Parts: sequence; structure tokens; C-alpha cells
Amino acid sequence: MTETPQSLRHPRYPWIGRKPFYGWIIVAVGAVTQFFQGIASQGFATYMGLLQAEFGWTKAALSGPRSVTQIEGAILGPLEGFLVDRLGPRKVAAAGIFISTLGFVLFGLMNSYVMFYVSSIVITLGIGLQGLLVLSVTVNNWFNRKRTIAQSIMGLGYSMAGVIGVPVLVFLQERMDWRASAYITAAFVLVVGFPFVMMLRDKPETIGSVPDGEVIGEKSTDTPMVTGGYDYSLSESLKTSSFWLLAVGQAISNLGILGAQLHMFLHLEEDVGIERNTVALVWTVASLSNIPARLLGGFFGDKFPKNVLLGISNTLMAGAVYILAVTDSAVMAFTFAVIFGIGWGMRTPVLNAIQGEYFGRMSQGVIRGWMQSLGLPIIIAAPVVVGHMRDVQGTYLYAFSLMAGVMVIGSILLFIARHPKPPTSVSEMYRQS
Repeated sequence: MTETPQSLRHPRYPWIGRKPFYGWIIVAVGAVTQFFQGIASQGFATYMGLLQAEFGWTKAALSGPRSVTQIEGAILGPLEGFLVDRLGPRKVAAAGIFISTLGFVLFGLMNSYVMFYVSSIVITLGIGLQGLLVLSVTVNNWFNRKRTIAQSIMGLGYSMAGVIGVPVLVFLQERMDWRASAYITAAFVLVVGFPFVMMLRDKPETIGSVPDGEVIGEKSTDTPMVTGGYDYSLSESLKTSSFWLLAVGQAISNLGILGAQLHMFLHLEEDVGIERNTVALVWTVASLSNIPARLLGGFFGDKFPKNVLLGISNTLMAGAVYILAVTDSAVMAFTFAVIFGIGWGMRTPVLNAIQGEYFGRMSQGVIRGWMQSLGLPIIIAAPVVVGHMRDVQGTYLYAFSLMAGVMVIGSILLFIARHPKPPTSVSEMYRQS
């Protein structure tokens, strides 16, 4: 049971009232938590040069905690999915707020490599519990026809972390120090995040509504299979080729995102010779171009095949990563930023929505968690391999080029990940109805 009887009444907030569909409030809460996740993942790269200067760690060593946290995230994926399916998003996300706050405080107190690992693990645990898996599952519960556009609006929070959060982190690091920026981040997450996550509700049915806010009894223009009419169990989803194509294709496409987020600052500062503030601006441009692309992805994702849009967006990211590999000027760096931001922005809402469309609502948390975990080997290897190749070869050229090539393979897998057919007995039921 995900909600208590007391929660069946519509939540009352003076600025909401009873008329607006509450699903859009869920989207707004998701945007806030996505901002926090963006600060944690995108902002991590801004600390790498400072930590290397203070502690003398190699790039591979600096990348180590990121690999460990990816392992943690992949292992916890099924647990997060189970928890959000059983407990509802509010309790899970609230726990995530407190744990991630503790993690940022520990990061600011760090004075050893062990503490670097510990704080990174705690941050990842907290961010995961309030992160994309939990909130995208919740948004999918609240929307059918408008599922992709809702996911795209929620994802704007992550983009805004790159536009606002990363430059603010760099400013705090330069005007104060990196420890102070970690403490300020902790306070911000707690003070802003907790009131927002308390507005979360599991499904529209818990407040007497239905997905998309439609009037009960009103006939929808959508077919059952478009809106996720059949709810797959985990075991049923594992028997479909679509599950495996999405899982592997998604993991491979994450290579570009991980590589760009983690190593772009070091590459552009050290190898290309671009000033730190300009590098921060490059990432801001990537995040800015991400914003309209997310909205376009949301618009087109509700009208065209999502697997095709995923393949296109991943191909754009692969091309951008190759441009980053051969970049030798600020102009090329900004070219990378625009193309990467567009591909990344299109990908995210479509990927979040396709899982709800393909596999239904009832078990989507645990299905998504397992899908995330199956990409574990790729996610583990990517950050450390890229850092090690740079340490050995003295350049990111070969590492980024390899990533771009592998991402093309991921694009092919996503292109062919078509809507799964339900079990035979269910197909017969739909044909007879």
C-alpha cells in the first residue's frame, strides 16, 4: 500500500487550489530534485582540478569514486524501483534529501582518499533516492497522453543545474573555496528540497483523479498499447527483446554523458588550454541548448516513435563527443556544447517516457531499476578507463574517439528497440474486445 487513507484527499496548498491537474505539481517537484541531481553529477567535474591540486591524485584516481558510485547506483536501481512501487515517492525522496545533505557535508569535511569515496557514496545514495528513477516513475504514473512532454519539463531542472548551478559552484569555489561550496550545496538541498518532496503523491487515483487529469468516464483517444494498457511484470519484460535493447543501448549512450561531465573540464583546461571560466561557459551553453531540445523531445516524443527519436539523439551525442576529442579551440568547444546539448536534451524525456509506454505502470519502478543495473559493466569501466587512457597517453583524443564509436553502436540498438508485443493471451483479449 503506497498511501495512507488520510492521503486520499486532494493535498491543499493555497497556491494550487483544486482546479489544476495535480500531475503538474508532481512535475514541478521533479524539476527541483532534478536540479539537485544535476548539481551532484555536473558539478562534480568542477572539483576535480581543485582536488588534484590539493591532494595530488591522478586523473584515474579522481575518476575512481565515480565508477564506485555508478556501481552503487546500478545495484540500488532495483531497490529504488521496489521502494517507490511499495512505499510511494514521498517517503523515498524525503530520505534522499536527508542522506544527500549529509553526503555534501562529508564531502566538505574530506581530508583523505577514503573520505572522498565515503562522501561520494553517501551523495549518490541520497541523490538516487530522490533522483530520476524515482521521479520519472512517478511522472509516468500521472500521465499517459502527455507523458513525454511532462518528462521533458521535469528534466529542465537538470538542465538548469548546468545553466545556473555549475557557474555558481565555480564562483563559490573561486571566491571562497571548494569546501564552502559543498556546505552551501548541502544547506540548499535541505532547505529547498524537503518542502517540495512532501508534495509528492504516488498516483492520481490516490487523490480521486486519473492520468492526464481526464474526467472519469471520458473516452480517451489513445489505444491501450500506446498508453501502456498492459502492465508487464519484471519476468515478462525480461522475455522481450525491447527490454534488452533499451538496457544496453541506454548504458552505452551514458558513456558520452559520463565522459563529458567528468572529463570535459580537465580536457579543455589542460589539453586545449581554455581558461576555467570559459570552460564553465562551454558547459552552460550545453545546458542552455539542452532546454529547447528537451521540450522538442517532449513534443515529438508524444507524436512519433520514441525508439527512432532515441537513436537520432544518441547519434548526435556520439558526433559531439568526437568533436570534443579533436577540439583545439574555444570555437570547437562551443560547437561540441551545442550539438551535445541538443542530443542530450532530446534523449532524456523520451527515454524516461518510453519505459512507461512499453512496459506499463504497475511494475515500472522495478523494471527500470533492473534495466539500469544491467548496464553496470559499461558504467563501471567508462570513467576509470577514460582517466587511465589520459594518464598513459597524455591526451583525451583516443579515449573520447573510442567512446564516440561505441555510442554509434548504442544508437543502432535504440533504433531497433520497438514496442514489445504483450503475451499471447493478452493480445487475444485486445483483439476480442
